Amino acid sequence: MSKSKKKLFIEMPLCMSGMGIFRVWTEEIYSNNQVFFPAQQFWWTGFAAFNLISACLLFVYAFNAKHVTPFFSKKWPSILSGFGLIASALVNFASIQVSQYAMLLGTIGVICGSIGIATIILQWSELFGCLNPTKVLLYFSGGIVIGGLILWLFKGLDIRWLVVCVCLIPLLSLDCLRHAYRLISKDDLPTKQWGTFSLPWKPIVIVALYSFTYGLCTYVFKGPLGIHSGFGALFAGILIYALVCIQRSTFRFAPLYVLACVCMIVSILPFIDAFPGGIAISRFCALLSYTLCLISIMTILSHITYHYGVNAIWLFGIERAIRLISVQLGIFSSSMITSGSLSIERNITAIIVAAIVVWATHLFLSEPSSSPWGAILKGVVGKDTQGAASKHRLAIRCHEISVEYNLTSRENEVLMLLCERKTPKEIENELFIANSTVKTHTKHIYHKLGIHSKTELFEMLGVKGD
Repeated sequence: MSKSKKKLFIEMPLCMSGMGIFRVWTEEIYSNNQVFFPAQQFWWTGFAAFNLISACLLFVYAFNAKHVTPFFSKKWPSILSGFGLIASALVNFASIQVSQYAMLLGTIGVICGSIGIATIILQWSELFGCLNPTKVLLYFSGGIVIGGLILWLFKGLDIRWLVVCVCLIPLLSLDCLRHAYRLISKDDLPTKQWGTFSLPWKPIVIVALYSFTYGLCTYVFKGPLGIHSGFGALFAGILIYALVCIQRSTFRFAPLYVLACVCMIVSILPFIDAFPGGIAISRFCALLSYTLCLISIMTILSHITYHYGVNAIWLFGIERAIRLISVQLGIFSSSMITSGSLSIERNITAIIVAAIVVWATHLFLSEPSSSPWGAILKGVVGKDTQGAASKHRLAIRCHEISVEYNLTSRENEVLMLLCERKTPKEIENELFIANSTVKTHTKHIYHKLGIHSKTELFEMLGVKGD
């Protein structure tokens, strides 16, 4: 009798790290504390402008999702993102040599860079929306670590080699994207927008509040290591990857939400910079907290897309745009606060922001992992060619049963996959758990629901049997 035994370490397909790899470009071009780009010395060509223009373009994509999706079946998104990012990198580096043209080069660079980054963000978001949330959790955290390590390798490179390496990053990320889609089953590939949904406001509000607070932590943007290569970001990625490998079926988000809350509050303490190493602690905690938040939000939104059929371009476009705007609002607010650890404005701000972070964490904890988070189907548009509306209703029914019969988050995940007619072997591969664990979860589900077979389960859910 053979037993399916899982290794302790879960191997991640290298191509799935592309989401973290393109973050290298962002730090090297628009958040680089080691290289001065004359092209970015104007208010309309720097980091703030880059973020705000990117946010506007993300909104444009989101509200035109019905016309532009799916990205994966079209060539123009890859051409647009690749050309935009490489062109932006080249003109920014060129401004070092021909600084008299800095204004023109900076304008071209920020426009091209914003178009490129907005497009590639949504390309990868669309792919992650095709994955089971457990895989998203693993692959996104692993990609963050790989991206951070690449950034470390870039530190101290000769400027000529840096130009070459940075220009290769978008091509590498897009090549990873191409290979990643080969690992997606045909049934899970992105489709055209088939329905209109109410906006799941809780995840959006959470990421906005955390992003605003992160923007207040100005030390993050001034350290020797950048926003994606800092120790806090890498530690968060390693922590989650390790926890998924070790805990698997028992993994829970709640402790991570609490950790993110505590770290973010520590990072904004008004007196922390008065202690030896206080600035480094503040930077580490802010990056750790923010990265944990981003990984959690990515997993939640991918869950909504994967199980409930919400269009990834629409959902992620809105979330990413609001995130970028919130970060900039935080940075702007920080510049308006009187400096000094004892300033009244700073103390009051810290108290208010701490309360906001606690409330945001409460929102995190208020929903079970199986929840649609308020993404309710309002109507079907166009042809529902793959039964997406039926899949959405099935996911809603599974969530209702999960709440009614007090299923665990993992049991709910197994329930959804069973209802999608996944075999035990497929569920095993989807959730990185042993075959015996799949059988145990299935047995517990049947016991809690008072049934004895898959046929009874389908009848309970109103699904036609095989």
